[in-house]
This record gives sequence, C-alpha cells and structure tokens, in this order.
Amino acid sequence: MVFSHPDVLVVAADHPSLDGAIASFGAELRAEPRYFGRRGQRAARPSPWLVERLTTPGCRHRLAGMIDGNVAAVAALDDDAPDGPELLIAVAAPWRQQGLAFALGREIVARATERGLQRIVLRTSYKSSDVRQAGYDLGLEPVDLGRGCLALVRRLDRQSA
Repeated sequence: MVFSHPDVLVVAADHPSLDGAIASFGAELRAEPRYFGRRGQRAARPSPWLVERLTTPGCRHRLAGMIDGNVAAVAALDDDAPDGPELLIAVAAPWRQQGLAFALGREIVARATERGLQRIVLRTSYKSSDVRQAGYDLGLEPVDLGRGCLALVRRLDRQSA
C-alpha cells in the first residue's frame, strides 16, 4: 500500500519544536476508547506501552508524519530492544489504513540499512491486521511467538532498502 496524501511531510520527530505536537499526538492516542470482544478486533488503538515509547525521547531515530501541521503518525527504531532493533509505529485514528505506517516504516528501514543494521523486528498480534499488513509490505517475514503474538523480522542488506 502506498500513502498518497499530497501534504504528508516526514520529519525527524526529536526536534524541540515538535515537542508539543508529539505530546498532542500521544494524548490523542491515549484518549481513544478501548473495546474488547468482536468490536475490539476492529479497534486498532495502539497499546499505552507503545504510545509511551514513541512519545518520549528514549527511542532514537524517530520520524513523524505531519499532515496540516499535526503529527499523524510516529515511527521509531529502538536499538536497545531485547531482540535487536525493534520497529515501532503508531498512526492516529483518522489516518489509519491509508498507508502512512508503510510510508514511515519504509523510511525507517532505509535509514536502518544505511546505518548497517543487520535486521529489524516488528512485534504485533494476529489481531492487528493493519500493522501486520504494513510489516508484510515492508518485506518482513512472520515468526509465530505463540499465544496470538507475532514477530515480523527482516534481514537488511544494502540492496533491500
């Protein structure tokens, strides 16, 4: 899936001028209602743990997708994750399922390849179909972790970005 919104701007998310916009993005994600059962399968709200990791400066290599001056998505590569560099992505509700996660993920993968990283991992669940699809579109391969959990892994080389 290719993101085709003409006004999307991919920027480094760690610039101090974006602190307020990143905080607003995090507050928007935290305010989304959480549902369980069948309705919950359609609610792709990111976990509080993921929102925290993406909205605090602990993760280096963060990128933001800006639309009309607002942060619509954030992606990062956590080099210190236990299983190796972990790709983290969250998209605000109005922009989900439009390819923004893929667009940011593609840029993160390209930058990771340039830095010489050997592989990246994206953790998700079988219920997160949009995250799973973005991972597949980025060339990540599934590894079943059991209990509904999935790791999508990609070995990187200079030709793969």
